[in-house]
Amino acid sequence: MSDSERLKGLLDGSIDPSEIEGDPGLYSMAERIYGRDALEEMGVKKPVKPKAYGISVSNGNGGVEIPEGEDLAEDDGGVELERPRRPLFSIVICLLCLSIVASNVAIGIGSYVPLCQDEVGPKELTYSSSATVNDGNLLISWTVTGMNLTSNYSISWVISENGSNDVVDEGGSSWTAGETVRIQTENWMVSTPPYTYLSILSLEGVAVAYSNGTVGDVIVMAVNDDSLPNCDDNTRLLWSELPEYSDIESWGESGTGGVIDGALLMLFSLATLRLMLRKK
Repeated sequence: MSDSERLKGLLDGSIDPSEIEGDPGLYSMAERIYGRDALEEMGVKKPVKPKAYGISVSNGNGGVEIPEGEDLAEDDGGVELERPRRPLFSIVICLLCLSIVASNVAIGIGSYVPLCQDEVGPKELTYSSSATVNDGNLLISWTVTGMNLTSNYSISWVISENGSNDVVDEGGSSWTAGETVRIQTENWMVSTPPYTYLSILSLEGVAVAYSNGTVGDVIVMAVNDDSLPNCDDNTRLLWSELPEYSDIESWGESGTGGVIDGALLMLFSLATLRLMLRKK
């Protein structure tokens, strides 16, 4: 049946109900002319238009299938778009650098990482002597310990008898230290007690220790330099001296910070904050 014949049959009521059910356009026109109730009384059901995406639900009118194409989201081709993520690795690195700089200022890296090496200062210098008399022979022995290698040392002495009234000898000896310990012994013929002696130890021409007296009567003066910096008291690494980290001069006292420390703290703090606030 042609479209014009079906339209004519719809208007005069001679069309077969099955023709209306099979044509959505014809059903829509008949619904506007006669109304849905009249069509239902005639046994005409609304035609079902199949969709690729649809569900069958009951609408109270005989379980007619209703398409849900209008309610479905637009197909994205089955590919899930990856959401941007925060750079977790960069955040961890920034936090690690921040903690290193902060701990270096607070307690010092050198407190838990032994990078610094103490300077080897001069060893404690000791100077002692002993004297004995045997059958008119005065024997004096000097002992020097803690010498610096390749440094120049000398001992000068004055030997006297008769209560220091008569001088027996004035002399001395010098040497370049090839080891840290030296024992030197000299002897003189004496005849009138008491016997006395005075001796002076010099380092590079400067008197650093002396001893005088008789047997067992020893006075010692030693030079110790306690003002040298050490790694235990200087645990904060100076970033400007990082290439020379093993040198004591590359370290300072903890609890304080310099310009570089402040700049690094601000840099890593801002970088960490920016990365953590970055939108996903």
